[in-house]
Amino acid sequence: MKKGRICLVLSAFIYGLAPLLAKIAYEGGVNGMTLTFLRTVLTVPLLFVLMLLRGRSFKLTLREIGNIAILAVLGGSLSVISLYAAYDYISTGLATTLHFIYPLIIVIASALIYKEKITKMKLAAVMLVTVGIFLFVDIADRADKIGVILAVLSGVFYSFYVIYIDHSGLSKMDYIKLTFYLMIIMSAGTLAFGLATKSIGFSEMNGLSWTFSALISILITLGAIPLFQAGVRYEGASTAGIISAFEPITTIILGVLFLGETMGLTQYFGGALIIAGVIIAEKY
Repeated sequence: MKKGRICLVLSAFIYGLAPLLAKIAYEGGVNGMTLTFLRTVLTVPLLFVLMLLRGRSFKLTLREIGNIAILAVLGGSLSVISLYAAYDYISTGLATTLHFIYPLIIVIASALIYKEKITKMKLAAVMLVTVGIFLFVDIADRADKIGVILAVLSGVFYSFYVIYIDHSGLSKMDYIKLTFYLMIIMSAGTLAFGLATKSIGFSEMNGLSWTFSALISILITLGAIPLFQAGVRYEGASTAGIISAFEPITTIILGVLFLGETMGLTQYFGGALIIAGVIIAEKY
């Protein structure tokens, strides 16, 4: 397997592990929006120190400032906020399923906007992954139109994040520097939204929730995000979108192993389709 695809698989594993750690953090009194804010803000000081230790310049060109701001707001903050808001209307399972429409959006957008050549095998791969996601994640609830729209929007915004990193040149920037500025802007955006909706609070949190919030922040900021950026740099947006579908498989398998959750026949079949799609994408 190529280096870029290994990075994408590892990134998907870390993202898939995060919900398991989040459940432990929730038991300590943190809520979803607060955890989202902490995930972005807690590693800013660490990233700052890493920049100093590595002797990296903090300077940005006007073009870089604009690109990072667009990526952080449209691709980062709005994706997270709309997905979080969808949870108020529909189940997390349905919201997650609709969010993972983004691999299909990435492939179509890359072909239409950037004239990227999409082979029949890659198209087949993304279709397998899309169908597999809908089968793999439990969506047995009554859908609310607002929740569905918000969840789909989260997928649209995230597909923009992936495509924009690839085509703006940001994937070539030093990953610590890029992540540092992304986390600053995204933490400001989630904080503003959380305060406006009164969904951020720290009074109920205990040591357990603070510890696991920090762990999630470090794993995602210093692990998943840089690995994903590297994967996009080496493999391109469409392949990155397909391989990232390993994320829900990781989440559910870990839930079965460590939380006593169960998988039905439909989920096994959906998981097989996802794996088949990722294998096709990896080979072609």
